[in-house]
Amino acid sequence: MKLDDHIPRDFEKQKKEYVLDFIRKKELIISEENVIFSQKIFVINSVLKWCMDAVAKDKMSREKWDKFHRSLGQYIAGIVDLKWKDGALEVIEVPNDDQKRRKTRTRTKTK
Repeated sequence: MKLDDHIPRDFEKQKKEYVLDFIRKKELIISEENVIFSQKIFVINSVLKWCMDAVAKDKMSREKWDKFHRSLGQYIAGIVDLKWKDGALEVIEVPNDDQKRRKTRTRTKTK
């Protein structure tokens, strides 16, 4: 028996769809010609899946969920950095340096 056998496949699919939807809404994938940039995707994926697993096991409250979502927003904006250390997520404040902050993008309409 595998470790993840107790987790329904539907839940794994839901996690994947949630992460992909989050990435799309935040416009985190940028392509230029034949190059795709997704600088922060791997950390975001791991944090969201970790949070969803904790919620499914009743180990995370709504307040904590909201806190991690705010941290992800700050991570995307370049205000904080996120890293895993000994199985715990560390939130590290980034010095106020405009070059490290996410640049605002303008949307262009396509036909």
